[in-house]
Amino acid sequence: MPNKRLYPDIMEAIERRIAAGDYMLRDLPGERRLAQEVGVSYMTARKAVTGLIERGVLARRPNGTLVVNPRHRGRAATTKVAALAPAYPSPHLIASLEAISRVAESRGIQFRPIEYVHWYDPNVSKAVLGADGVIVIPSTEPIPPKMLELFADPDHRVVFLDDDMSDLGIPSVRLFASAHITKVYEHLWRLGHRQIHCLNTQGRNREIVRRIDEWRTWIERRGGGGTLTDAPVRPYADPTAGAYRAVQKALRHEPDSLRPALVCTTQPAALGAIRACHEAGWVVGRDISIATINCEPTGRYFVPSLTGLEAPDVGPLLERCFDWFATPANKTWAGPRLLVPERASLFIGESTGPARVSRHNRG
Repeated sequence: MPNKRLYPDIMEAIERRIAAGDYMLRDLPGERRLAQEVGVSYMTARKAVTGLIERGVLARRPNGTLVVNPRHRGRAATTKVAALAPAYPSPHLIASLEAISRVAESRGIQFRPIEYVHWYDPNVSKAVLGADGVIVIPSTEPIPPKMLELFADPDHRVVFLDDDMSDLGIPSVRLFASAHITKVYEHLWRLGHRQIHCLNTQGRNREIVRRIDEWRTWIERRGGGGTLTDAPVRPYADPTAGAYRAVQKALRHEPDSLRPALVCTTQPAALGAIRACHEAGWVVGRDISIATINCEPTGRYFVPSLTGLEAPDVGPLLERCFDWFATPANKTWAGPRLLVPERASLFIGESTGPARVSRHNRG
């Protein structure tokens, strides 16, 4: 006889899975598989499923397989959106997923983050083929041509976040315009720095290459100087530790090679650089100024607080993407394929300070 205490718990677990989008890209399990998954008897699982069918939450196809009832909470009209995110944690990644989630909730759209470890991960193709729309947060691993074809296929609705794939016909949301990035360099220039070096330890995806190119272009236009330390770590390795090692090495061989100002392509690189300089006995913000292009939400709380561009509000741009996901299948993207926020604020932290008169600041 089924356990009366257990089967309501199983019903609640299934409903929570449905609400969280667990069955967005995969079928509901049958009673026997469900019983194995949750560790109950077949009869308990069957009674839970029967109860959900009676309540209109689940329905059974003619072949016996289970599906979410299309009439359950208006799910027939619900758009399903997946966010493909690299399978490693970072404040930037968390903030991006939170922004996507807020827009999905405001639109009444079912949203599901899906992790991938590499571009041929089965989760990638499942998301693109199974969801109504996909937002891709790219890793630093180069994207294989076959996967680029999948993303660019007009039968699929894919948007890239924090990268520019618009030349391939893929709508893209870029965080910072060139004018935004220039704010970081101009801040250091106003402080009197004329030698502004660049450090990168992130993998070389399109956005990182752009940030390095922006630094080169600005240095040349301003008539300043600086050198590039480019030490990208392998995909999914820690760019903070990579920066720490790269700066330690630079300080051993030529102690003043990074002074008086250093701009890092990402916040993790800036944190590694700050630690290495601290261990060398330098006071960051006085003996060397360190800034980053993007200051993640945690940056202002470090000691010293980190100078860099704060994440802009991409909500209005993501809304355009979600509106497209919710339109009929034959509706193509309208308007420019590259979306960029109009404003980005520069947070001025303690990690940057006035230039000291020395040979390092001779333009």
